[in-house]
Amino acid sequence: MQDIRNPRILVIDDEPLIGGLIVRVLGAAYTVVAVQHGRTGLDLLAEADDFDLVLCDLMMPGLTGMDVHAALEARRSPHAASMVFLTGGAFVGHAGEFLSRVPNPCLEKPFLAEEMRAAVREALAARHPATDPVQSPS
Repeated sequence: MQDIRNPRILVIDDEPLIGGLIVRVLGAAYTVVAVQHGRTGLDLLAEADDFDLVLCDLMMPGLTGMDVHAALEARRSPHAASMVFLTGGAFVGHAGEFLSRVPNPCLEKPFLAEEMRAAVREALAARHPATDPVQSPS
């Protein structure tokens, strides 16, 4: 992982507008990379081990956020624990059971910019408790 003073965040969301919004909201304080497919996100995480946090849509076509999490756990990747799930609130199939089983936080769409910033600060602080996370501008 890289120095927490310059955290890198990977956003995996199939909706380009959501990914772009998150990049704009967080981009002033963090290095943010957004992709639209779970497979692309997994490939990036396999290539680059310098992401401090992963914001991942729970329900996506192809690989869901649950699938991404399972693949990371199977690799024994620390990124599985660094995931914050994003959800539209509609729990299809076993999504609700999944969220109740994993310790990862979940942010419900639509979210306010400050809610996103706060969720990121909290998740980074949980991952790096010995350091003060970057205080992003409001």
